[in-house]
Formats: sequence, C-alpha cells, structure tokens
Amino acid sequence: MKKDPAQFFRELKDDVTTYAELKIELLKLGAYDRIGKVLSVLSYGLILLILGFFLTLFIFLALGFFLSEWLHSTGTGFSIVAILYLLLTGGVVLCRDAIRTYILNTVIDALTGNENIQNNATDQDNPTDEPANP
Repeated sequence: MKKDPAQFFRELKDDVTTYAELKIELLKLGAYDRIGKVLSVLSYGLILLILGFFLTLFIFLALGFFLSEWLHSTGTGFSIVAILYLLLTGGVVLCRDAIRTYILNTVIDALTGNENIQNNATDQDNPTDEPANP
C-alpha cells in the first residue's frame, strides 16, 4: 500500500514541527535549570557572606572590649581591632584575583553543569555501595 506523496509530506511536516517545538522546550528547560543553579549558588554565597560578616563583626567587637578591659583603655583596645581590620582588608585586596577567579569558576561550573560531572567522577572512584568519606 503506497502513501499519497501529499499525505507523506504533511506527516513529515507535522513530525518536523513537533520535533522543533520539543527541541525548543528542551532548550528552555535547560536554560531554566542553569539559571536556577546559578541563582542557588549566588544565594548560598550571599547567605554565607552575610553570616560571615556578622560573625566577624561580633568577634572583633568582643575582641575590642576584651582588649579595652585588659589594657585599661577603650581607645587602645579598639585601635588594635581597627588595625586588625585594616590587615584583613589588605589581605582581601591582595587576594582579589584569586577570589574573583574562584567566584567566576563557581558560576561557570553552575552554568555548564560541571557539578554533575564531578559527582559522577566521585561515584566512579567509589564503586561500592558504601558512601564516600567526605
């Protein structure tokens, strides 16, 4: 039984159209997945940054009060803490390229899905059913 050429081409056109629509949908879902990964990485980093800021603030405040009491001078105690802050800031400025590279690599890994590749490599290193030691 032969098919009519017009019928064949209509079916082919429908199949190609369906394929193109599904391919576009797949690309959209892939983009949503990557955007979600980037946002989760950035959100996690922002949360850690805020917590680290407050932790550092309270540690240095406590250190300032401790040094003030130990040295019997509020100005001297908090001046020492200010110098420590300057040293910490200088260290961050000196390491800015390494920090930028780390952040950039983390975002690129989230965008390209390298996290899954790294997880699969870890699973291949430990083929047993036992969990890997972190």
